[in-house]
Amino acid sequence: MMSFILSLEFLGGITLAIVFLYFFSELIRTTSKFIERRYFVNRMGFPTTYLMMYEDKTFSRIYKDTYRQKAKALFGMDLPSLAEERDNPTEARKRLQEIAKLVILRIGSGRLVMKHNIWYGFFRNLIGGSLYSVVFCILNICIGAVILENTTFWTSSLILLIGYASLLVLRKHILIQHAEAYAKQLFAEFMMFNKREGGTFALRRTAEPGSLEGKE
Repeated sequence: MMSFILSLEFLGGITLAIVFLYFFSELIRTTSKFIERRYFVNRMGFPTTYLMMYEDKTFSRIYKDTYRQKAKALFGMDLPSLAEERDNPTEARKRLQEIAKLVILRIGSGRLVMKHNIWYGFFRNLIGGSLYSVVFCILNICIGAVILENTTFWTSSLILLIGYASLLVLRKHILIQHAEAYAKQLFAEFMMFNKREGGTFALRRTAEPGSLEGKE
């Protein structure tokens, strides 16, 4: 037994499996980022930008004005007024995007920001992996029903197929919901900045490098 474990055949198989899993995980991350760009980057931007546009009705006018005042006080940068946003919405988005990056760095992990960030990254990657999982499930159903004639095998694959397909159908709603939840928590903690913990948060890097943190 030990001789087989130490053999080149066994070690080679383990190495190939690790390499395959690494490249497959990178493929999932690349796919996930493509989906992310489709719904955010190539449209209105991330929620940390468009939720602070005056045209968006999620927050009140007073809340947005206060956000701009705090950003001005902390970073010394003016954010677009309502008139400026109407005259040049593209420039307004760029300036809000620039401030959002500074806010993300200032808040860091925050109190609940990291939790929302991790949840967003989890669902984003899960949706990206679901594309390939659907293909594998279809193959398993064909193999189980036609070749193996194993009812349990293809039925289990069918149940998984329904689950993964549901994620893909609801992908836009899921991504936007979690991305906006993250942005709202980020704004809430930024608005409380200077009012707790002696006026500062610990500047900590978030745990999920492929998530919304710094990806504006």
